[in-house]
Amino acid sequence: MDELLRDFLTETTEHIEGAETQLVHFERNPSDASLISSIFRLVHTIKGTSSFLGLERLERVGHAAESVMGMLRDGVPPTQHSVTIILAAIDRIKTIIEEIGQHGGEPPGDDSEIINALEAYYAAGAEAATAAASVEANVELAAPQVAESAPSAEPEPVAAPEAVAAEAPKAEKAPAQQEQPAPAAKQEGTQGTQAKTAANPNQETIRVSVDTIERMMQLVSELVLSRNQLLELARHREDDAIKTPLQHLSTLTSDLQDAVMRARMQPVGRLYANLPRLVRELSTSLGKNIDLVTEGADTELDRQLIEVIRDPLTHLIRNCADHGIERPEERLANGKPERGEIRVSAAHEAGQITIDIADDGKGLDIERIKAKITSQGLATEQDLRSMSNEEIYRYIFEPGFSTAQVVSNVSGRGVGMDVVRSNIEAIGGSVSLSSAPGKGSRFSLRIPLTLAIAPALIIEVAGQRFALPQTSVVEAVSLGKNYKDLIQNVQNALVLKLREEVIPAVELRDVVGFSAASENEEAEKLAVVMRVGTDSFCIIVDGVADIQEIVVKPLSASLSHLKVFSGHTILGDGSVVLILDPAGIGANLGIEKSTEKKRTDLRDQGALERRRLVMFRAGPGAPKVLPLSLVSRIEMVETSRIESSDGRLMVLLQGRLMPIVPISHHIDMSKPSYPVLVIATEKRSIGLMTEEIVDILEEKLEIQLASANSDIVGSAEIRGEAVELLDVSHFIRMADPPTSTGTSPQRVLFAADDQLVRDMLCPALAAAGYNLSAAAIPADINELVGQFSAYDAVIVDFDAPAFALPGALAALRDRKNASLVPIVGVATHPTTRAAHKATDNGLVALLSKHDRQSLLETLAFALDAAADAKASSMELAA
Repeated sequence: MDELLRDFLTETTEHIEGAETQLVHFERNPSDASLISSIFRLVHTIKGTSSFLGLERLERVGHAAESVMGMLRDGVPPTQHSVTIILAAIDRIKTIIEEIGQHGGEPPGDDSEIINALEAYYAAGAEAATAAASVEANVELAAPQVAESAPSAEPEPVAAPEAVAAEAPKAEKAPAQQEQPAPAAKQEGTQGTQAKTAANPNQETIRVSVDTIERMMQLVSELVLSRNQLLELARHREDDAIKTPLQHLSTLTSDLQDAVMRARMQPVGRLYANLPRLVRELSTSLGKNIDLVTEGADTELDRQLIEVIRDPLTHLIRNCADHGIERPEERLANGKPERGEIRVSAAHEAGQITIDIADDGKGLDIERIKAKITSQGLATEQDLRSMSNEEIYRYIFEPGFSTAQVVSNVSGRGVGMDVVRSNIEAIGGSVSLSSAPGKGSRFSLRIPLTLAIAPALIIEVAGQRFALPQTSVVEAVSLGKNYKDLIQNVQNALVLKLREEVIPAVELRDVVGFSAASENEEAEKLAVVMRVGTDSFCIIVDGVADIQEIVVKPLSASLSHLKVFSGHTILGDGSVVLILDPAGIGANLGIEKSTEKKRTDLRDQGALERRRLVMFRAGPGAPKVLPLSLVSRIEMVETSRIESSDGRLMVLLQGRLMPIVPISHHIDMSKPSYPVLVIATEKRSIGLMTEEIVDILEEKLEIQLASANSDIVGSAEIRGEAVELLDVSHFIRMADPPTSTGTSPQRVLFAADDQLVRDMLCPALAAAGYNLSAAAIPADINELVGQFSAYDAVIVDFDAPAFALPGALAALRDRKNASLVPIVGVATHPTTRAAHKATDNGLVALLSKHDRQSLLETLAFALDAAADAKASSMELAA
């Protein structure tokens, strides 16, 4: 294929997906002329370059679509029909481009149907405009005689062909003759690249084939294996001469691994590109009014996984639109807004990506689901009575399961939800579902960041080692020597009672088929608790030998039938071990049909407000807690491995130096090892040294007493015991103090009632170098406004009840020197209306609490603008 043609196809494919989204947005916001102008330029470029390259089909379709879009660009209001035929034209352009890529040239084909529809719509618009102009001229000529008596003339609509909208649009000027396309096409074809360069002149990009990236990833994977082998050899030798270069090699390998991984990463926004059009078409076919809201588009994910989850995401949105969102008249009758909403959000959480798909519809009809379960013989009524709602909801993922009363082209055949689960579990992920009657449903997808390299526990059983992906592990609990006293047999199934939960259990030796003849009855055992979807279970092993980053290699075809294994890897000592598949073990254990497990926390109406917490001890006083979402992993670090450099403690962990900060200076350093909470920041990971991990629990966290100490957010009560919530940002500053730049760090006030939100956002802000202060929002906003002058910028929680009081927003709007101290608002669900309301009252922007990157970028922009305003005021004063 010609290089120029290849570049044209690549660049056009990148931009054509965005055109669909822009067109759907333009239909909803016709006043935004920049949207249609952008699409017009793209199609004009495609048409011109196609003529230059001799792609006649593409040129004809592009020319017809350009004419209709030119009418919209010149002010004709968009209609559902005009947008539909333009979307159809874009579909045809995409199809032709794909065919050119497959065949190396433009294949023959008939595009007359779509071209005729476009030309008919354009002709009807021109005819209507001509008639309107004629009437207007006649009225002007007759005006002196009938100015006082004649009513204003309105042009009658011109009948359009059947394929054209009922209302004829205004006319565009007659399309100009085909211009000399080559120079113009080349110039406009590079417009996207030039725009990117203008926005960031210091960043240059090149195109690299996917095959090249994959080859680099394979080489890095082998390099990681070699690095692990060298580290294993160095552990058993006292040769100091090789330790320094080996440490340097290890660090470089990790940096190279990170760089190649980033090259594979792509923003989740790629998944969002086609969603506006999907929701638009669903709204039309179902007769419903549905808005789509997307969050976390900048969250990055391995490109390989993006393609895998595209179909599951589409299935879930179709399900929300068909089964979840009610019809407009039903919503109004129930006191809801006429327009329903589907919200898709993505975020990093504890080494995984979480994608939530939620609707504000009617929720799941649990009685209908129960009836379907019993009619299909999936469970008895007695079984259902002992299940939680979450366990009952899980049956919708069974093949052929559907509660739809009518089969439609959207859903009703019971095909799709089982595909969602199988596709997500095939990549080591999980899907869960929660629902509230009358309020809506939420699907949560948890997927690994990548399939190439993953952190894993190396566990042992009967003298053999296996790798267990760490993303599915909740905790490891020592059972001691008398472990059989803690494991009970209920209806021929093992269960472990852990705190307030009864968890299905299985001996790993039974799963892998090892004999128990040589088992040491007095040996200590370990229960590794895992979670797949909403289900928890544990495997009983002899112990954990190591924690390593493993390179995942697929099983050979002869072993692919072994569902409890997902692949194999090579450890640092050169041995080959099998990788356990948590989903496969769960299916083998039969947890999907288990009725013995009691999940009391899910029956609690407040279950959705609970948060997973890690409780630990560090120094005297009350136990400490942290949201588990802030902790990437927990490591046992030997004291002998901790070194001191430049007044800071650090340890070489997984080939990289990591700063360690003792949570309390009272920690006794004489113990042989300590549990360390690894916190991932924007710069690097840091370790928080504790004395003892007390528990991993799921509880409501409500700060009842604020703290004046910089390291503690406040105190709360959990299970009748007082605990202290750590301020992670304090320890991040201790681990990575800001370097001296000759200026003091900018002062930022974070005002929020939700202490946990502050605790989640402050680490990112602190890592960016800001001098943070936190405060609650008083009932009288004027008290808060009075503190603004002491800061360079302010972040406020717009969900606080105080902002709903009369005069609260006016206090922000009317404050003195508003341009010198910018305010950025955050909210859980920032709607467009709320965002306009915030900016109208003096805020720079209203952002999602989950989008930390946008918060950092917006805050930096606002501070720069405030600095310019301060400089200008000083010049005027001088």
